[in-house]
Amino acid sequence: MMEYNYNHVIQGKKSTIVFIHGAGGGIEQWSSQVKFFQKQGFKTLAINLPGHGKSPRLEKISIEKYSKAITTLVSDLQISSLVLVGHSMGGGIVQQLAINGRLKIHAIVLIGTGAKLNVAPTIIEMISNTFNEAMNFLGQYAYSNNIDLKIIEKNERLIRSNGKEILLADFEACKNFDQRTEISRITCPTLIICGENDQMTPVKFSTYLHEHIKNSRLEIIPSGGHFIFQEKPDEVNKIILNFLSSIPAIGK
Repeated sequence: MMEYNYNHVIQGKKSTIVFIHGAGGGIEQWSSQVKFFQKQGFKTLAINLPGHGKSPRLEKISIEKYSKAITTLVSDLQISSLVLVGHSMGGGIVQQLAINGRLKIHAIVLIGTGAKLNVAPTIIEMISNTFNEAMNFLGQYAYSNNIDLKIIEKNERLIRSNGKEILLADFEACKNFDQRTEISRITCPTLIICGENDQMTPVKFSTYLHEHIKNSRLEIIPSGGHFIFQEKPDEVNKIILNFLSSIPAIGK
């Protein structure tokens, strides 16, 4: 079973917010969101995808296989009222889950992601052959100029601990992800958040999602980068809370 942090003893709202990290990431990236939404009365479930942290690896990695693993975990935990929050690759997984309809999802939040997740072949080649150079390269494009260096260091330690092979497999999964013909099937309330200066998944990716998901709301955060939920957690948390508060099925 996947490694997870599930706080379900909170007395408050019925809904559980599930946090799904991006390529090479992990549970700890969501610490600000987990603490905030627990204080708001939400149950929270932060997941380490297969091969990340202490979660056992899959024989072959894909967005679809990650989605199936989450479906199994949520079913095993008997969670019935779901809000899914995904960043980057995690946002792709959330889209997949919302499209396949196997879970009862009340709302989704897509952060720094797209209906198609482009990965340049040079990045995959760089990760394969010169991992340290790849880490430096990704660091230059993943964050805004005014980011706290501690966040960069934290994420780099996390990616390195998961290992080169996992990062490479995650990026391959992203490269093969394309739901542009399917996202119009998403019908649940959808919040799309993007940093204005996100170079990994630019604003046009989020705009495309907004234009093709009927019941969606788009929030572009000024001066934000790809890891906007870590860079500006207070602002992101407030946006998500306001969104969830507007949905009758959540928080009762």
